[in-house]
Amino acid sequence: MTIAEAGPVRGQGFLSLQALTRRYHDFVAVDAVDLDVAKGEFVSLLGPSGCGKTTTLRMIAGLVPASDGRIVVAGRDITAMPTYRRDMGLVFQSYALFPHMTVAGNVAFGLEMRGLPKAEIRTRVAEAIAMVRLDGREDRKPGQLSGGQQQRVALARALVIRPSILLLDEPLSNLDAKLREEMRNEIRDIQRRLGTTAIFVTHDQDEALTMSDRVVVMNHGHIEQIGTPEDLYERPASPFVAAFVGRTNRLEGVQQGATVTVSGLAIEAPIPKSGPVEVLVRPHRVHVAPHGAPPPAGRNRVDGTIRRATYAGNVVQYEIDAGSVTLTAEAATAGIGGLIPVGTAVTAAWAVEDTLVFGRPS
Repeated sequence: MTIAEAGPVRGQGFLSLQALTRRYHDFVAVDAVDLDVAKGEFVSLLGPSGCGKTTTLRMIAGLVPASDGRIVVAGRDITAMPTYRRDMGLVFQSYALFPHMTVAGNVAFGLEMRGLPKAEIRTRVAEAIAMVRLDGREDRKPGQLSGGQQQRVALARALVIRPSILLLDEPLSNLDAKLREEMRNEIRDIQRRLGTTAIFVTHDQDEALTMSDRVVVMNHGHIEQIGTPEDLYERPASPFVAAFVGRTNRLEGVQQGATVTVSGLAIEAPIPKSGPVEVLVRPHRVHVAPHGAPPPAGRNRVDGTIRRATYAGNVVQYEIDAGSVTLTAEAATAGIGGLIPVGTAVTAAWAVEDTLVFGRPS
């Protein structure tokens, strides 16, 4: 049975996960996940190890059976359909190339298994190899290629079958930082050009934010939040999302009205409320100025001393000792000699609207 032959089922998206669940005896790896993905959309599943993102992708692929729930593609229930009937292309973290086959042979494999005419296979393989910029390497074996080139072969092999959905399971984690950035741009460009629906699993926030139309943040088998990269970063739904999607300062205090008291410090919150709260502030939103300098209106301020200055190339990370609390601030580097020396008295300030406040248990 193919997707086209499966019985019709109502779903909100081109790909619809409906209360999708996976149990391993008493352990629930994925707990009633609901997700609708539009046709042509690039959606990333983001979260720490063990959050259920890879298990979710493997259920979509049919590599792991669902314990409960349904997987619907184009209005058809494919939950019980075998993997080879699902019309999906898979790209794995380990590339999973056949070492005895050439580049062309690896790319052609899926088409040969489908019994396509040889002339059509040759044409589509040539197109796929050109698409991932491996022209002239058709006769090489995987062992003769770099890691980035092997990943391109894996991508071409997945796309050459023209799948309805492309599934990518942490495909860039084995690459160095520069090549990883290059490959994520290439994957996104190819996906946009082809209009293929894509589900991308990653634990890397930069990959998720830069590549995705929407990001699904998962934790302990649950979805914490679904949104655009901007939504997740600027309007996180929970402290977990705020801390996982970007770096944060985390402070605990008690709020009364618009004022949060944190270890004797008064911090203005953007929304009045009452009770115990957790305050989160992005380090790059914290401005560091000489001690006593008046901050612009509408800003929180904390006086302290530079305890550590870490030069990271494009930014400097400052650790500020404010007595009862410690803050981290990030600033763009300003050339040689631009570091603020350790021990310097400073004022850390940030906009009130950049103060994220979440309630916490008493």
